[in-house]
Amino acid sequence: MNGPAATGLFPTLIDFVSGPVGSGVFLTAILIVTALKLRGLAGGRAAGRKKPDLPDLPRELLIPVVEDDPDSAARANVVERVSELVGSEGWGELADLVAEWESRLDATPAGVRHHDLAADTILAPLEALIDEVPRQELSELAQAEQEVERLVALHKAHPDAHVLAAIAARAQMILAESCQAEFWPDDMRKEAWRKMAHHYVQAEAILEAFDPVAYMSPLLGRAVYELALGMPDRNARLKPAYEDWIDLDPSDPAIYARHATSLLPHRFGSIAEIRVEADRAEARTRETLGKSGYALFMLPLIEADEDMRSIVEPDRLAAGLMDLARLSGTQAEVNWAAATLARESRFGALERQDVLASAFEALVRRHLGVLYPRVWRMPLAEVRSLLAPLFSNDKPVGNAATPPETAVREAA
Repeated sequence: MNGPAATGLFPTLIDFVSGPVGSGVFLTAILIVTALKLRGLAGGRAAGRKKPDLPDLPRELLIPVVEDDPDSAARANVVERVSELVGSEGWGELADLVAEWESRLDATPAGVRHHDLAADTILAPLEALIDEVPRQELSELAQAEQEVERLVALHKAHPDAHVLAAIAARAQMILAESCQAEFWPDDMRKEAWRKMAHHYVQAEAILEAFDPVAYMSPLLGRAVYELALGMPDRNARLKPAYEDWIDLDPSDPAIYARHATSLLPHRFGSIAEIRVEADRAEARTRETLGKSGYALFMLPLIEADEDMRSIVEPDRLAAGLMDLARLSGTQAEVNWAAATLARESRFGALERQDVLASAFEALVRRHLGVLYPRVWRMPLAEVRSLLAPLFSNDKPVGNAATPPETAVREAA
């Protein structure tokens, strides 16, 4: 089961226990225990079985630590492979590779889908060109328009490749978004609006031949959803576009995050709609990640607008994060869930804080086996200070001179 992400959530969202790092952690622990036992036996034989006089260590110091971002190597591998194929003009091979990733819902340890990383990598030059525009004259978009034309031409050269169709349509929409009238001087706003409408129409023309459900393509689902956001009849399009997209990948946190923030009252939705969709999100993940859907839907709202914290039900949030840690099978997600509970337990009424703090303690004791400080977004010492009270009544673990932490790496 692919796990979530950060993208967009409290970064970073998140198969380490079942993957190479998990194996490395497990083997490291075995080697440490074995070495300590052998050292104790050797010392006993050499000195009349006298037990070494070594300090006891609190439990929080014995949890192995991965200093690097657990997601960085996986992301880099995807980006490197995509960049190689782009550089060699292997567009047919690239389209097939991304479609294969998409069909399996391959993801990084933090849950970022490989197909989304690939699309974003291909679209990065266009984004960079637009970012460099000073927005004084619409003619400044000429290079960006040429890049869009190049991507559209690639789609036309491979008309059956739905991956390239989705990317070409998104390119049109990225350019359309840059033409929003408020981004330009007053005397250019009318023309900017026309250009925006033109590029959305062009995106729609590309997508008309590609149904996301027929192709089982979250990439197409994303493109159709983005199109719905930009069209005048948004209210009629948005819900069915979201339903198709999320049904294609019901445990992808990026989809929940995109739709949840679209429903903020100052955008296109309401509190009532948010509550309805949070309930549906929880129902969607019931067979795979338990009640995690509720947390995956609601947490991006808090990140976007802290006032949304008041509508989050703490018991459901706690249950969702506990299920994520219990069912995801990745220590990266366990760290993210724990960090989120620790952070959220500082806000709101005492009853809310108590619910989330209790869930934090239970999650750490039951599921936390490795520490990723960057997931917590704080120094290691601060993470340990959060954990220490949870273990304060535990008997310290003796016969260890130093905590076994620094040898645990993603390459293990």
